[in-house]
Amino acid sequence: MSFRNTIDYPTGMYYALMLTQKGCSTNGVAMAGQTKRRGFTLVELMVVIAVIAVLATMSAPSLFHNMADYKLNGTVRAIFATLQYARMCAASAGKEYRVRFFLDNNPQGYRLEQGNNFSGSDSWAARRDYHPLPEQVRINHATDYRGTHQSGTSIIAFNPQGTASTGGVYLENSRGNLRSVKVSSATGRIKIENSW
Repeated sequence: MSFRNTIDYPTGMYYALMLTQKGCSTNGVAMAGQTKRRGFTLVELMVVIAVIAVLATMSAPSLFHNMADYKLNGTVRAIFATLQYARMCAASAGKEYRVRFFLDNNPQGYRLEQGNNFSGSDSWAARRDYHPLPEQVRINHATDYRGTHQSGTSIIAFNPQGTASTGGVYLENSRGNLRSVKVSSATGRIKIENSW
């Protein structure tokens, strides 16, 4: 007994059902939408890897050449953020805060410290760990209320009223590029400059 004799289907539906039963093929040819999927060949993967290797080789010298500039910019932003944080802490805690720069250390670096009074603190406690500068960046000199320093320490302090001791940090990298972070004593405003 054939399928056709059991149920009376319209002719178009009969052929559609027959195609479904035969795996959607006519005379052994697969219908559209039922093509075999295949992955990448080993040769195609090797070509892609070779292209990536060539691009990486071409861009690596430029990246290493500019690394000193990236480190200088990152250091300047980190010092700026630490000074801003010290200013904010002084206003909220009602005590003096300062950032102390260590010019003789190897590597050079800085640390956030809190005073014990509203003003005229005689005791200071470290509030953050020592932040070393990257190897391609150095502090050429720094200024504070005591003058200009190329050795020893330099201090920029903030009081709860929002004002600060005047000062600045003058940095350079191994390529000779210069950046500075300066603090205004009257307003406590901190600014970054692309030169000294």
